[in-house]
Amino acid sequence: MGVEKEQLKTHNKISKTYNFFHQALVIAIIMFISNIIESFMPVPMPASVIGLVLLFIALCTGIVKLGQVETVGTTLTNNIGFLFVPAGVSVINSLGILSTSPILIILLIIISTLLLLLCTGFLSQLLITKSFIPKNSKQKNWRRINYD
Repeated sequence: MGVEKEQLKTHNKISKTYNFFHQALVIAIIMFISNIIESFMPVPMPASVIGLVLLFIALCTGIVKLGQVETVGTTLTNNIGFLFVPAGVSVINSLGILSTSPILIILLIIISTLLLLLCTGFLSQLLITKSFIPKNSKQKNWRRINYD
């Protein structure tokens, strides 16, 4: 009886490891395809953004099932702070460049944040209402948001 339990535990470990590597391979293939697409795009766009869009499309169309990427995705999300360390180190290494024009950088941060908020608001309004302007004024579900 003890030998069978040990074999079952070993089989479960091997199965989990195989599933994890299979999921990592699916994500790696999507990232590889996104790198190829990035090299042919006339507009500069990060391969990671293209990969996210490709993964979203693959999940929505059923090409990739959620179970095929869920464990690796959860693991990456749980360790996201660790993944941002190289970006933080690179900012610290660039402090000399950043200190030459701090006003310009602060202005850039404020403008980009406001643009991001506006775009997010308009996009969410579009997705909620399916249009910016109602077809008729008697539409009950239309809520006009006054930003004044």
